Amino acid sequence: MGGGDMSYVGRMYFRLYLPAGLALAGGAIGAAALKAVQPAPGGLGTLSLYSNLPAWAFAAGIALALAIAGVQTVRLRLWDRGAIPGCYVCGCLLAPPRAARHGLGMARRCLGCGKLHGVNHYRLMPRLVPLPVAVKGAADAVRSVRSSP
Repeated sequence: MGGGDMSYVGRMYFRLYLPAGLALAGGAIGAAALKAVQPAPGGLGTLSLYSNLPAWAFAAGIALALAIAGVQTVRLRLWDRGAIPGCYVCGCLLAPPRAARHGLGMARRCLGCGKLHGVNHYRLMPRLVPLPVAVKGAADAVRSVRSSP
């Protein structure tokens, strides 16, 4: 393995916060485009010049990025406490449920390893018991992925 490989937890964090970064970048690009259009004749140039539209577009991008990051942080904290089920392969957070291929019902993809998990599995066992809790005296010996930064 090379030095640039990303761990499952790092991949999970990247996938969680990527939409917030894209919203911020979209607001910045939109503001730059509206700023560039200001000298142009026509309705959009005049509207952008006199209504401070570029600043509003950038503020909307910041607000959307903060909202997305806030929701993802809440999901991450709930997963860290064990209120949201994790992947049974790597222990990372699962994505929201969506329709699986070929009409097989609903499934959730792991944000770390990318494995696909059926939703019915979590209806039967809604809360997974971590190994250190299930085995007495092994709490110090086994380190969970949930304690990683």
